Amino acid sequence: MSTIKLSVREKKEEDAKSLTKKSVIPGIVYGKGTDPEKINIDYKTINLLAKDKGFFSKILSIELKGKEEKVLPKEIQYHPVSDNIIHVDFMRVQQNTKVTVEVPIDFLNLEKCPGIKQGGVLNTVRRMVELRCNASNIPAILEFDLINSEIGDSIKISNIKLPDEVKPTITDRDFVIATLVPPTVEAEPEKEKTAETEEEAKSEETGEDKKEDKKEDKKEQDPKEKKESSESKTEKK
Repeated sequence: MSTIKLSVREKKEEDAKSLTKKSVIPGIVYGKGTDPEKINIDYKTINLLAKDKGFFSKILSIELKGKEEKVLPKEIQYHPVSDNIIHVDFMRVQQNTKVTVEVPIDFLNLEKCPGIKQGGVLNTVRRMVELRCNASNIPAILEFDLINSEIGDSIKISNIKLPDEVKPTITDRDFVIATLVPPTVEAEPEKEKTAETEEEAKSEETGEDKKEDKKEDKKEQDPKEKKESSESKTEKK
């Protein structure tokens, strides 16, 4: 990208609302042994730059007070309601300046991955990796090729090829970047199964009870019928 022109923010422009009306965003440029300078940057320019997922790992050229400098974006503040950018910080850098940056990870051949074809799911643990390196050697993006990855594989930082003299800030372990996990199968809730079993059992018990009741009714009715039959015979005699 071409050099970004910044303007020095005057004291009378301290009010953020007045800056917003002018479609500019307040910011600050600091570092390299110089005093911090309050600046303004065009809203459309910073909004476009910030949409790049590698924004915080790219060295930018700025022009301030007629002088061109190299800076690294360090922080962006957003409005809590509108989510619009309200402030931005830049750090001055030189080629040999040691910087800590977060670099995004891109996974290649997702559609050709054997594990994905078998129904597996790529579970991304880290979308960004924090690195320590010279400002002149910041990788724009980290990549990992999934062409041979199977279900159950873990992708660790040791599997990512880093440029020379670029190191992760986490050095005490081989941390996980992503995993290929089996597809999730939703099991039928046990409660529903239990409820169905109980209903079936109740239904069977009710059926058995009805059968027993009928048998009992017959037993109770039989002696009475015998008595009536006997009385009928006596009357005939």
